[in-house]
Formats: sequence, structure tokens, C-alpha cells
Amino acid sequence: MSTFGLIEYEDAGPEVRAIYDDIMATRKIDWINNFWKAIAHDPALLKRTWESIKQIMGPARLIRSPRN
Repeated sequence: MSTFGLIEYEDAGPEVRAIYDDIMATRKIDWINNFWKAIAHDPALLKRTWESIKQIMGPARLIRSPRN
């Protein structure tokens, strides 16, 4: 079984860096956790996963259901 190292910010290409920057800005943090670094080997997967997570984390409204 082969393994991949983690893609650090300094070693990332422009596409991955842009996603890392968006993750840090959106989450208001100054570091990238290993989950993102691990999937950064596939920039399309990184982008797709981040966009999905960002949608879930986005602003939402709770709708109160009527009581029976």
C-alpha cells in the first residue's frame, strides 16, 4: 500500500494555495489541518470537498415547525 505525504502550504501549487487561503479566511484560522493537506494531492477533490463543507457551514435559518 502506498502512502502520500501531506501537502504543506509552502509546497502547494497555486490552485491548492487558493483553496487553503479560502479555508483559512472562511474558518478564521491561520493554519491548515492535516485532513486538507492529505487530500490536496487531488486538487479537484480538495476543491469539491471544501465547497461541500463550506455550504454546510454557511449561514442558515432554522424554521420552526408548528406544534400539533
